Amino acid sequence: MRRLLVLIAAWVPAFAAFADGQKVHDLDITVTLYSAGIAGIHEVWDVDTGDQITEWYLNRENLGDIEISNLKVLDEMYNGAEPFADAGEWDVDRSRKQKTGRSGIVHKQNGVELCWGIGDYGHHVFHAFYIMKNAVKTLNDYDMLHLQLVSDELAAPPKHVRVTVRTDTASVHAQLDTTNTRVWGFGFYGTAAYEDGTVVFESSEPFGYYSSVIALLRFEKGLFSSPSVQERDFQVVLDRAMEGADFGPRGDDEEEDDPIADGIALFLTGLTIWIAGRKFFRVASGKISNREKRQLLGTKETAVTWYHDIPMDNDLIAADYALTRLGEDRKKNALASAEILRMIYKGYLDVRKDAAGKVEITFSKDKQGKAPIDSIAGDLWSMMLEASGEDRVLQDTEFSAWSKEHRSRLHSWTDKMTLMGKQTFRDKGWMPSSGDRFTPAGQTETQHLIGFRKYLSDFTLSDERMTAEVHLWQEYLVYGTLFGIAEKVAKELKDIDPMLFEKTIGYDYTTFSGALNQLDSLARAITSSNRAYTASTYSGGSSGGSWGGFGGGTSFGGGGGFSGGGHGGGGR
Repeated sequence: MRRLLVLIAAWVPAFAAFADGQKVHDLDITVTLYSAGIAGIHEVWDVDTGDQITEWYLNRENLGDIEISNLKVLDEMYNGAEPFADAGEWDVDRSRKQKTGRSGIVHKQNGVELCWGIGDYGHHVFHAFYIMKNAVKTLNDYDMLHLQLVSDELAAPPKHVRVTVRTDTASVHAQLDTTNTRVWGFGFYGTAAYEDGTVVFESSEPFGYYSSVIALLRFEKGLFSSPSVQERDFQVVLDRAMEGADFGPRGDDEEEDDPIADGIALFLTGLTIWIAGRKFFRVASGKISNREKRQLLGTKETAVTWYHDIPMDNDLIAADYALTRLGEDRKKNALASAEILRMIYKGYLDVRKDAAGKVEITFSKDKQGKAPIDSIAGDLWSMMLEASGEDRVLQDTEFSAWSKEHRSRLHSWTDKMTLMGKQTFRDKGWMPSSGDRFTPAGQTETQHLIGFRKYLSDFTLSDERMTAEVHLWQEYLVYGTLFGIAEKVAKELKDIDPMLFEKTIGYDYTTFSGALNQLDSLARAITSSNRAYTASTYSGGSSGGSWGGFGGGTSFGGGGGFSGGGHGGGGR
């Protein structure tokens, strides 16, 4: 009964917002970041005001040490480039006539409201400019921007939203790309992408009443020098943001309609979906219940302890099969990424830098025409060779184009991975010849796999961290890629012994980080056209590395811990 009341309550404000005729046709926001951690915000609202409001406002709460100032507003449809008069502290009780041509700020205990008069009823294109001091946060290991730039519960949800984050190159001296920035988007259905030195979040469908835009960007040290310091690692931020996140594919039947339709659909179908659909959606997303995971593993995951040796006879395919069966949150191209990294260590691929200093992955001349022994790696190597072109330099754009023309081959390849993993489990007695439960031996091996992941995640805590030989460290990084924690493992090795790091990797940490970015992009590109590996499945997880932040689909849920935003906004 309580859930039913919640569904009804969700419908009422949606109807109220729709009733006054407000519409937001388009919302375009540009965020310009300066070296001191300041953000210059420019919001463009293309709206119809309806006929029952007097002002437009933006709600900005949960600011912490962020300071908002210098609000300037103009109306493109009426006074062109002439800004509204600054009214200072805003009085929401004034009449529409008294508010016309004026803007101001309401200071509240938990934030501010940026307000301006709408003038005449009808169509307007409002431009709002303001400054956010301390928007970029200085963390222990990275810097970050974590803002809700579009609030939920707007009076009229936008039909389309685009948010562009860029740097002021005069002060930052660098544009945003995969070498210095990682990006995650939450609160809406759409994409996060790198475009010409910027990061762009864009909706793929109209917003609903509870839609928002939460941007999380991680920056390498050296871009910013913000005085807003937080004594914590970025991983802590990402772990919280990933709670409730789901970057899985969104089916046609999941589309959000207008607020009234949302409310009616919730009211009529919510209870039915809750009762009958839980198992269906869990299976569709690849997730399993804690009880099912406990049955496969033979114990609670929290009870599994460190395991120091490489598990499952160093069989990547079997390990990937086990992780998939356990419903672990990882990128769907994790196995391909791990196989590519192993090819680099085996000498089948080379890492180099071009004239501009950009990291490239090429085919080794020493083993030209020789495919790796592992059949999955061999098939991947052959597909990459076909896609690479005459220069034999591996580029994700070439892979994307090749993949679109060879979808059936890719589909067969991904099916082969699952079948080989299952067959390995049966051949080794880890799973019976019929049925899909793991045998006691299979449970033990799978516990070792999870224990090995814990060991790599906590490697700096281990007393045996210095005993690993170079070839073992290379395998640690391969499995770190499979688990989604390769960069974390690499950073720990660098911190423990920089000389051993370069001996293991063959080049410096910056080059290796660039190589990780490249191999992730390559693996993602060659699998993105396959329905089993869609671009929207770069799923995030509590491990923090499950989705590397290289762009792709966004998550409606998750994003917690942000600054700014709040609830409400629009016309009133």
